[in-house]
Amino acid sequence: MPYRGGAVLTEEVTGEDASATTALIDNDDRLAACVAALGTVVGVDTEFIRVRTFFPIPALYQLAGVGGVALVDAQADADFDALRTMLVDQERTKIVHACSEDLEVIEHHLGVRPRNLVDTQLAHAFLGEDFSASYAKLVKHYLGLDLDKHETRSDWLQRPLSPKQLAYAREDAAYLLPIWQRQRGALVEKGRLDWFREDMARIIDQEPDTPDTWYRTLKGARRLKGRELAVLKSLVRWRENEVRRRNMPRAHLVRDEHLIAMARHTVLETADVGRLLSRRATRRYAKTIVDTHRRGREDPNPVPPLPTALKRRDGETINELRDVARREAARLGFAPELLARRRELEADYRHYREHGSLPPRYDGWRGDVLGAAFREILAAA
Repeated sequence: MPYRGGAVLTEEVTGEDASATTALIDNDDRLAACVAALGTVVGVDTEFIRVRTFFPIPALYQLAGVGGVALVDAQADADFDALRTMLVDQERTKIVHACSEDLEVIEHHLGVRPRNLVDTQLAHAFLGEDFSASYAKLVKHYLGLDLDKHETRSDWLQRPLSPKQLAYAREDAAYLLPIWQRQRGALVEKGRLDWFREDMARIIDQEPDTPDTWYRTLKGARRLKGRELAVLKSLVRWRENEVRRRNMPRAHLVRDEHLIAMARHTVLETADVGRLLSRRATRRYAKTIVDTHRRGREDPNPVPPLPTALKRRDGETINELRDVARREAARLGFAPELLARRRELEADYRHYREHGSLPPRYDGWRGDVLGAAFREILAAA
């Protein structure tokens, strides 16, 4: 039978007339009352806008619990202390779906990283073959309901929000609790709750990339050598700091391929910058870019070369690892991406070649499932 739930917060929680319960929570007193009423298990979702900015602009927090669904105006003139406290409270479980963007919004706006977090998308991967199932798909799968997703691209910064937007926002959080309730029972039954918890802890504790490491991710960076890499590192660090300071997309400042081209110059002149950037950008940034380039060339600290492209034999070994992982995933009946994403297997292979051991992600359940087989393949490579 389809699930029936997802009530709006009542006047008992908000202290307001029931007819006004669709209004956004826009002050700290109301927020504290709502957070207290939600209980120890809270569904969390966010709505935000990111079009011409580096950071997402938070618009709305949706919080679901035993008291119903609270819609919190992220644009309100408030401190949000009650929300911060709830998010980092280890005694309260926070349920999200596909958490990466929500975490980014929360970290930038509230300055905290949630604790005791569960992600329904990841939980579903441990229970079936779909690694990236949408929220609507999980609502249908576990609760038998169809969601209207027409408001996905709405202007969430407009005020007031339309009735359709409010309904959509409530639904985006309302079903997180019943979905997790069903998932948790299935994970316990299959003996995978601890595996899931281990992966969630890794997500929560993951260290973010820093401006000093971003150069390693640029396409074409591994073809640079010596001082070229030092220059690229210097230029990328400058760009990262500048786009954060000005809150603008990276490509709106300097495109990746232009940074690579600049790094190839032994000496960079203003005219060289002008051939890559617009006239306006050249006037504004050329001197800084030229100075940053020069400092990179003069930096005495060596920059280690980036990993070279894998050879054919390396690829064959990685394919062996992938095949073993896929067979194990099929045997266990869960999404193969939990074990066999190509990029991660390549990183595992490189780590073994450099250190003679599997990386830390194999210290837990992955090591129990794959460790022996992987070590045998890698030792023979």
